[in-house]
Amino acid sequence: MEAAAKQGRSNRQLMKKLAVVALLMFVFAWGLIPLYKVVCEVTGLNDVVKADSLDDTATNGGAAAHEVDMTFDATVQAGLPWQVRPLQTRLKVKPGQFVQVEYEITNASGQRVVGQAIPRYLPAAAGEYVKKLECFCFRQQAFAPGETRRFPVVFVVDKRLPASIDSITLAYTVFDVPGNAGAGS
Repeated sequence: MEAAAKQGRSNRQLMKKLAVVALLMFVFAWGLIPLYKVVCEVTGLNDVVKADSLDDTATNGGAAAHEVDMTFDATVQAGLPWQVRPLQTRLKVKPGQFVQVEYEITNASGQRVVGQAIPRYLPAAAGEYVKKLECFCFRQQAFAPGETRRFPVVFVVDKRLPASIDSITLAYTVFDVPGNAGAGS
């Protein structure tokens, strides 16, 4: 009988502890909402969210959002044994729309090579309106001999893009990173 009472007290204590853990998890989940908003504001992702939630007339000076002709290109530093090419070279993009294109990179040499891509925009003023969310240019890329990989580039053109900019070229220049054989791939 006493063992059953002891077991009952033990079960109640365990139940209280589990209830506290569940309550803490609930509070933590609610606490993530303002934290998410802060992270979005700090990283600039909040601009993308705001641009998506507003209509075209409010964000584009009263005019409906215009389509933009996007051109994709890549060049390789002399001596780097890579072949870099966009799989799609032209695309019509509506500001505020999430877009994904792919670049293919091949290491045409017989040795491991590490490279880094640097983006540039033409016209240069368009750069502040293109928000990349995923890009191979964010970090160095290491390739085994003869390796070929495809990389997505995910971006959105800000709806506040001036109407005077009707075409944007997103071009990458890929540089060799000498002495960096241990970089991540």
